[in-house]
Amino acid sequence: MARRAKGSGSIVEVKGRKKPWRAVFTDDFGKTQTQSFRTKKEASAFLDQIKTKKQTGTQILKNGILFSAFLELYLQEKQKQNMKPSSYAALEQNMRRAEQDLGQMPLDKINNDVLQALINQYAKAGYSQSILKKTEDQIIAMLRMAASKGYIPYLPVFDIVIPNIPSKRPSKLNYFSEEERRMYEDECRRTYVPAKYTKHAGEEPLYHVSGYKLLLILHTGLRLGEAHALTWADFSDESKTLTVNKNVVYVKQDGEFKKITQDSTKTTAGERVLVLNKSAYQDLLALRQQHEEQTETLQRRKEEALREAKRQFSGEALKAKNREIEEQYKRYFAEHKYICGSASFPFGSGSASGIQQTHRRILKHLPFDHNVSVHGLRHTYVTHYYIHHCNDPDFDLPTFSRMIGHASIRTTMEIYAHLEMVLNNSIPRTEADLKDF
Repeated sequence: MARRAKGSGSIVEVKGRKKPWRAVFTDDFGKTQTQSFRTKKEASAFLDQIKTKKQTGTQILKNGILFSAFLELYLQEKQKQNMKPSSYAALEQNMRRAEQDLGQMPLDKINNDVLQALINQYAKAGYSQSILKKTEDQIIAMLRMAASKGYIPYLPVFDIVIPNIPSKRPSKLNYFSEEERRMYEDECRRTYVPAKYTKHAGEEPLYHVSGYKLLLILHTGLRLGEAHALTWADFSDESKTLTVNKNVVYVKQDGEFKKITQDSTKTTAGERVLVLNKSAYQDLLALRQQHEEQTETLQRRKEEALREAKRQFSGEALKAKNREIEEQYKRYFAEHKYICGSASFPFGSGSASGIQQTHRRILKHLPFDHNVSVHGLRHTYVTHYYIHHCNDPDFDLPTFSRMIGHASIRTTMEIYAHLEMVLNNSIPRTEADLKDF
């Protein structure tokens, strides 16, 4: 057994195991725990992390468990949860704002009155209801973590009232009007006639490489991450449905942003089965044709690689090279499964930046006087669906809310229902159109 400083744990070697070095330590609840490692160096580094964490906790207790001190621990825990970079940045921004007012206050002194006063202060300063609600939720979440780790004796009872703040919506909302939507659709489908002596001679290729991917988002209301995670196994041609149960996020790991496909959507309510409309179904047919053409390209390039290997090698060297090529293309074909996949060889998972660049390029070709983001395509779909169908006899708001992946009906109403009144203001009417009193 290798001895270490008191309170920092110990290292035991258990021979005959794949991970022979065992770190023995005491957890936050006073229980003895062990964890195995391949090398003694890894076990030692792990115990050093445990020691640093305990020292940080001791320092927090020594300082009276101030809001600012525990906030650092809270943010560290959030970073470990593979949050989207944008989500973590928003969280940190809200908490740093709160730190300016609560930083030197002991955690056990933060109660309902203190948090309500902070929310009222932010309301007077002009912050939106969304920021007020997120600030409330995040501070309570931090206090809940502090209570679970024993830094405060209990979690206070909170009953915060969010002040009603008049919405300050811009004159140009993040969605397309009916006419703008039609112009956008036409541009997404636009083709061009290439020069005479190109590989596309006599053809009319799609001008915007991600045009039909954007149309699929526009005609289904999918979030960008949901669209990126869709595979052809999620599409049923028989029932004309799409199963939405995955999401792509970008997280920062080792200083770099990495794409991760999660086996869940943004919210639990986001998991749903979409019955396609005619436009979305046509988009999928176009995307499937592109996918089949890419499959043919993969097969052709594989055969070319095998022929080239046959020209260059022989005997055992040729067999080894053929195995290498077979394995390489086996991986390519395994990843060639995404509906909104890459347009470049070897046609694996696509990127959010590629779709966003195509979207910006399309907008440059159109005479719009306001900007609409890729997420604005989702707003466009939901807005027009609501406007066109909210008065249908079979329209059901809870079903509609679930269809677009909202966690609650309240979210649906707050974001979209007001648009009916906004659009009513722009519809010309004669006296004959008015209803009787």
